[in-house]
This record gives sequence, C-alpha cells and structure tokens, in this order.
Amino acid sequence: MAAASDDELVETLIGVFMEIDGLFSTASRQLGLTPQQAQLLCFAQHLQPSFGELATLLHCDKTNITGLVDRLQRRGLLIRQPDPNDRRMTRVHLTPEGKAVTSQFQQAINTTLTSCFSSWPPTQRDSLVHLLQTATTALRP
Repeated sequence: MAAASDDELVETLIGVFMEIDGLFSTASRQLGLTPQQAQLLCFAQHLQPSFGELATLLHCDKTNITGLVDRLQRRGLLIRQPDPNDRRMTRVHLTPEGKAVTSQFQQAINTTLTSCFSSWPPTQRDSLVHLLQTATTALRP
C-alpha cells in the first residue's frame, strides 16, 4: 500500500473532524445547547475550570467565556464559585441538572460513535485507537 500524500492526510483528518463535529452538533442541539456549550459542560464535569482555562480549552477569547457561562448559568446548568486557593479567580461547577445534561450529551455521543464502529474487528478498533491517540498527542501544542 502506498503512503498517503500530505494532501490525503490533511483531507482525511479534516473529514474526520467534520463528521465528529456534525455528531457533536446534532447531540448538542437535541439538548438545546450549542456544540461549544456542550464542550464547556464536559470540561466543567472533570476540571472545574477557570474562565482562562476554559478559553484555552475551547480555543476562544476569554471574553467569549463570560457569555457562554452566563447563558448556561441562567439555564441552571452551572454555577460560578471563587477558587478556594485564590479568591480572585472564579471557577465553573456543574449543578445537578448540569451533570444530568452533560451525562445525556456524553451518552448520545458514546452511543453514536460506538455503533458506527461496532462491526469493526477488535484488532482494527485497537489500531484506530492507537493511531488517534498518537494523532491527538501530535496535535497538542
């Protein structure tokens, strides 16, 4: 098998991104969220991030985070709390309703993705996992 050209690699990676982005969009819309709001909730589930950390994780400006957090807070999905170690910093925490919505989102993504690859033999799935883990590491700054 011939090695993929740089163009094929880039086109394939963009194609994978677009497909997964579409799945995220569909799952988030079903819950009345934007994809970025769903991502924020997923990060808040594990990290209780600051606004600056969220801006980095979501690849956007810190000023965008305030609006995202405001909208999610109005919906009762998260709250702001001062950092116990640095009261000048505010951290985002999920409410019980936010945890439930985040769980629903993650379950929808999990169900969709696992069904897409359910017919693959285990060795092929293992190879994909290894390649994607390696690609993710290569893409991180």
